[in-house]
Amino acid sequence: MKNKAKLSIMIIVIMAAVGGGIALIQLSQATVITLNLSKQKTMYMARQYAHIWDGKIDGYIKVLQSVSNVMNFYENLPPETRRREYENTMESVFEDMPEFVRMFTVWKPGVIDGMDARFIGKTGATETGQFAFAMTREKGRIEKQTSDVVHAAMTHLTGSNGKKVEMADPTVIKLAGKDTWCLRIMVPIINKRLNEAVGVIGCQFNIDLIQPLVEKAIRDNEEISTMAIYTNTGFILANYLPELIGKQLVDVETQYGDYLDMVAGTVKNAHECEVSCYDPEMKTSMNMSIAPIPLAASPTTWAVMIGSTESYILRDVNAMKRFVIILLFIALAAALVLIYLVLSGNAKPAAYTLKEISESEDDLK
Repeated sequence: MKNKAKLSIMIIVIMAAVGGGIALIQLSQATVITLNLSKQKTMYMARQYAHIWDGKIDGYIKVLQSVSNVMNFYENLPPETRRREYENTMESVFEDMPEFVRMFTVWKPGVIDGMDARFIGKTGATETGQFAFAMTREKGRIEKQTSDVVHAAMTHLTGSNGKKVEMADPTVIKLAGKDTWCLRIMVPIINKRLNEAVGVIGCQFNIDLIQPLVEKAIRDNEEISTMAIYTNTGFILANYLPELIGKQLVDVETQYGDYLDMVAGTVKNAHECEVSCYDPEMKTSMNMSIAPIPLAASPTTWAVMIGSTESYILRDVNAMKRFVIILLFIALAAALVLIYLVLSGNAKPAAYTLKEISESEDDLK
């Protein structure tokens, strides 16, 4: 009886080792394949959302470029009507763009009409009469004022990128009495005859518009667990943790762990990257993909990060593991019973055979 038990155990151990080894290899391959496919999908989604955001910001830029194209031909208008004409144009556009908190234009001194001295002290002109008109919704209604970004506009116009679109990191504006992060875009106004940037047309919009769209993307896609949008300086425009908005990537994004510097460099240089590490906020391992948002009309770039938890990625593989383990135990139990029965059935004939041999030997004696 003891021999039968030992033999049964040996056979079961061999079967378990072979079957378990094969199952382990297959499940390991399935895990690797699933993780690789998930990384590809996550990067694909990051690229898609980057394309979507590129389109949204490009829409704002195109509105400003349309106004710039109108103002480019200022020399075709009588000098005394130019400021009024462009103020009316801006007012019409501003009313149709509720996303804009401010809209402004700043021109180089003396360029638009040569009449700066006539406008000293008037709304829409600086203390020297320079054309710097703005409209704002900061108090809940549309108001006309003199632009307060004259210095920034002149710095841009006289810089090496004066003929390109500028997008600065958001700054705080009092909107209905509340501190609000607003992002500034400036498009150059170029005199075609001189091929020279003579002014800018720009806007500032509330980045609070971005966060709800990020939250909606997370709600609508079960594979998206984390999402964030950064400027190339590392400024956080939107995040799955809203309290991080307005802060710097390198200061607060702990989920990147040892890869933080690499991620910051990726965002700065408008590259792509994939990171797998433990997220202390989510308390799970994460696969995260980062794709650049080119904002082709501007030297500035943004980046979008999308992350999925490994538990979600491997949910099917983990279910398969549980099924294989249960199936393996059932198979081993069935094999144990079958082997025991076979050995028990063969034991009696063997015993009778040995007895007959013994009796035959006695007869021969």
